[in-house]
This record gives sequence, C-alpha cells and structure tokens, in this order.
Amino acid sequence: MTRSHEPLIRLARFKVEELQKQMAELDRSKAALTNQIERLEASVPEEQAAATASKDGYLAYGSYAQAVIKRKDNIRASLNEVEAQSDALRERLAEAFQELKKYELLEERRVARIEQAQREAEQAELDEIAAIRHRRAH
Repeated sequence: MTRSHEPLIRLARFKVEELQKQMAELDRSKAALTNQIERLEASVPEEQAAATASKDGYLAYGSYAQAVIKRKDNIRASLNEVEAQSDALRERLAEAFQELKKYELLEERRVARIEQAQREAEQAELDEIAAIRHRRAH
C-alpha cells in the first residue's frame, strides 16, 4: 500500500498560503504608492492657486513643482519595482498551486485505489460465501 500524500499536501498548502500573504502585502504596497501619487497630484492645483496669490508664492512654486515631479518619479520607480516583484511572485504562486493540485490528485487516486481494492475484496468474500452455499446446497 502506498503512503499518504497528506504531509506533502499540508506543506504545499502552507507554501501557497505564505505566497498569498506575500502577494497581499505587495498589493497593499502598490495601493499605498498609488495613493501617494494621487495625493501629490491632488496637491498641485492647490499649490498653484496659492502661488498665484503672491509674488513669493509664485517664485517658490517652481521649486515645489520640481520637488513634486521628482517625488512622483521616485514613487513610480518604487511602484514599478513592486509590480515586478508581484509578477515574479505570481509565477511562484501559480507553480506552488500546481504542485498542491498535483499532490491532491495523487492522494485522490491513492484513496480511490484503496477503496477499489476494498470493494474487490468484499466482492471476492461475497463470491466465496455464495460458492460455499452453492456447494452445500448441491
């Protein structure tokens, strides 16, 4: 009789769950970075309005605008890096999920073979009982 695949299934399931947690963390990071970009973009019209109110504000706005552009570029670079990590992790997750399904399928086949062997043994026993009764009747 073959051994159970349950330990392999548990290990593969654990691996899938850990990778899913990592993927959720990357998704949260992407959302936070996207939110930062949106907040920066939303602040620009406010600062433009404030800059037109005074000469000093108008002069300071150029530096502010450059800082916003640089900050957005840095955030976008971080976002691209997180997306690349996400893509790589998604591939690892797909592989881990396939591995889990493979072990689950192997276990299903093993259990089906055991059940089939039990049915065959029960049928052989019933056949033997029927044969004995048939011989006694004749």
